[in-house]
Amino acid sequence: MKNKTYLKASLREIFYSKGRFIAIILIILLGTLLYVGIKATGPILNHSASRYVDKQKLANLQIVSTGGLTKEDEQLAAKIPHAQVESGYQLFYADHEKNEVIKLYSYAKKNQQNQLIVKKGRLPKQKNEIILDEKAQKEGYRLNQIFQIDQPDQLEQKKFKIVGFAQSPLYINTEERGLSTIGNGSVDFFAYVPESNFSSDIKSVLYVRFTNVQNKETYGKDYEKTMDENVEKTEEIFADRPKERLIEIKRDAEKKLLPQKSEVLANLAKLDAGQKELDQAQKQLEQQSQTAPNPQLVQAQAELAAQQKELNGNREQLLSAQEEIAKSEKELHELKTPSYTYTQRADNPGFQEYGDLSERIAAIANVFPIFFFFIAALITFTTMTRMVEENRREIGTLKALGYSRFEISIKYIIYALSAATLGIVLGSLIGTHTLPRLIFVLSSDRYNFPGVQAFYLARPIIQATIAFLFASLGAALLVLLRELHEKPAVLLQPKAPKPGKRIFLERITPIWSRMSFNSKVSYRNLFRYKSRMIMAVIGIAGCAALMVAGVGLKDSIASVGDKQFGPIIDYEATVTLKEQPDYAAVSSVISQDEKITSYLATMNQTVELKQKGQANQKLTMMVPEDRQKFENYLHLKTGGETFELPEDGVVITQKMAELFELEKGEQLTIYDEDQQTFKVKIAEIADNYLGNFLYLSKEYYQQVRTKEFIKNSYLLKSQKMTKTEEKKLAQKLLSTKQVMNTSFMSTQIKTQEHSMENLDGIVWIFVVLSGLLAFIVLYNLTNINVSERLRELSTIKVLGFYDREVTSYIFRENFVFTFLGILFGYGLGIVLTKFILDQASMESITFPLVIRPGAYLVSGGLTILFSAIVMVATHFRLRHINMIDALKSNE
Repeated sequence: MKNKTYLKASLREIFYSKGRFIAIILIILLGTLLYVGIKATGPILNHSASRYVDKQKLANLQIVSTGGLTKEDEQLAAKIPHAQVESGYQLFYADHEKNEVIKLYSYAKKNQQNQLIVKKGRLPKQKNEIILDEKAQKEGYRLNQIFQIDQPDQLEQKKFKIVGFAQSPLYINTEERGLSTIGNGSVDFFAYVPESNFSSDIKSVLYVRFTNVQNKETYGKDYEKTMDENVEKTEEIFADRPKERLIEIKRDAEKKLLPQKSEVLANLAKLDAGQKELDQAQKQLEQQSQTAPNPQLVQAQAELAAQQKELNGNREQLLSAQEEIAKSEKELHELKTPSYTYTQRADNPGFQEYGDLSERIAAIANVFPIFFFFIAALITFTTMTRMVEENRREIGTLKALGYSRFEISIKYIIYALSAATLGIVLGSLIGTHTLPRLIFVLSSDRYNFPGVQAFYLARPIIQATIAFLFASLGAALLVLLRELHEKPAVLLQPKAPKPGKRIFLERITPIWSRMSFNSKVSYRNLFRYKSRMIMAVIGIAGCAALMVAGVGLKDSIASVGDKQFGPIIDYEATVTLKEQPDYAAVSSVISQDEKITSYLATMNQTVELKQKGQANQKLTMMVPEDRQKFENYLHLKTGGETFELPEDGVVITQKMAELFELEKGEQLTIYDEDQQTFKVKIAEIADNYLGNFLYLSKEYYQQVRTKEFIKNSYLLKSQKMTKTEEKKLAQKLLSTKQVMNTSFMSTQIKTQEHSMENLDGIVWIFVVLSGLLAFIVLYNLTNINVSERLRELSTIKVLGFYDREVTSYIFRENFVFTFLGILFGYGLGIVLTKFILDQASMESITFPLVIRPGAYLVSGGLTILFSAIVMVATHFRLRHINMIDALKSNE
């Protein structure tokens, strides 16, 4: 009966202090929601992407060769362990009238890989039918419309009927379609036509799926490791194939040339025989004309002249054909070995961008939620500690009545467990099912995925459970252990109030003497209860810091492009040339464009850094033709200070220097594209935010490489160009047949902006949740403050203070807490933002620390607003204090 009554009393405690109980639940809920939700977001997004590409049977590997792919290649690919191989055709088609570039694929019912998702219409059934990219609908294409492709060398038909629009797992991004080597340099959309339309036996691509990576997370480390092994085995199997393919190409070409050559030689022999006959006939006519000239001889001579003319014409044609054959033989002799390229899923347009989004979320999740979590746990710990301390008299009474320590503790265990369990369960449920879906919805317009499949991650839930059980139950038990060791008589006595002391402000007479009585009391109370002040300031500062960090993250992430393009990269386009190009033809097109103001030739190469214990890193080596002019195109900076490209030594960008712990003056080993090494001296380390670069002068390059400088690209400076003008310039340059691609900085800026926009939603989620936490923390701390000081507040009411004056009594203290909390929060927010950005920065992206005034206004403004709302609610509570009950003696 005794225990039953005490249990009822325990449950009543929850009801009587429901404000505090709900506040604890909400703090734990918010902390768990953000921690578990954000920790689960990256894995859930990646898992959903993996399930999508697995369902559509996206190829793990694509094999492409510059010499095309034959049956022998397919048979060789079939020998790759765990491989399922399919072949297909793909080509670029440029419609110059519409200024569009289409990537055309073959479609066959038998093929299982890269399955299309039909969004409208159906798949092709007839030879004259075509299905287009869903993106083509935005360009105005409609069902049953005739779509023309003028590729007589590769397709048997020109006109096709549009029967559908689809999505392809090869393109998970809704906008990006990759680059092309024709037209304007970028693909506008893709299309599929039946495979029977392609006239060549030589295929364009081999699609390979590996059974040993099925059901593995496509963005996971296990998948990457297994795929690296698969690619390595593939390269081993195809190691001799380029040379074999070269022999095949030469053999096939020689088979075609040999009959042509034999025919030309035979015809030349016939012409020589005919020429001899004509010469003899001519001699006979000349002899006859000398003895007896007549009109018949004149006619015969005219006929011989006509035959001679015809023979000469035939001879010229045959000699021209012979020259062409000789030219073909020379080209065949000089033909380079075909290259085989092995591209994984990460190389598909938009695929890596989605993975980077998840990585950034995961990086932010390692810091922001943990700090949020810490503040929530700290406030929970404080609340539970104060609750037990408030019940000293009750604990003493129960001890005097004979209750055991365990029985007394039950009440607080029930209270703490109830609050923690409700908060953790609700937080885990809401966080897991809400945040990943919300973040996906905020970025879903960029990707083709149908949705996310939420699942629970055990580790963050267990971590949240342990932390909040310690913060709630642990806090209660720690105080109980201390209190229960006291004797009942001691517990029944109220704690002696802390003695008043002179505070530092009192020593500043000019200020102290001008303060009102109420202000003096408030400031004495602040310093009298230092622990309460410190806890309040820490709680408010933590929440303010979280809001500063939230908005600061948005500002910093959005500033990557602003810091890179303009302050560092100051050119508008890069023109990449083919091998041994006609420089004059390219320069002519560039010079004739009215928008181009200047250009600079450079040599760009992809090089690699290697170090034991560090992943290999690729970076772009840029060597300008003119070192002095280079500073007009790229501004090299260190800590904001600009410097020229040194004549001796290299400049490496900051991220690579940090990863490999490099310093000025050190020797560095570089691996080129052929894995040949050369050593350079680091002259400077430059600021950089996007990509990784190595800059060196033409003279230093020739010195360290003992090779001639060969320019393979141009940097273009121009007036502001429209998208149409950029496409026209790219098209003109590609039409020279000397250019591989033209890359515009405007496209990179737009891509970067879109990529960073995906994080905006996440940042605002942080800000909103931080604001909610700040509100609950302020409410909870104020509630504790009032509960602990009921007798004090009742006393001043009895002394004649009006309700407004009593509220002001508390408000002054809260104002100081809030003001100090905001100031400390600003400083803490800067540190927190910097730490998160360091964690979120990746191998190719460095985030600058940029916190605009808006971040401080949002943080400070919301904190002050919440403080005002809490004080309004407190005012109404203070008005209803029962002075008689509150002033009753503890004895």
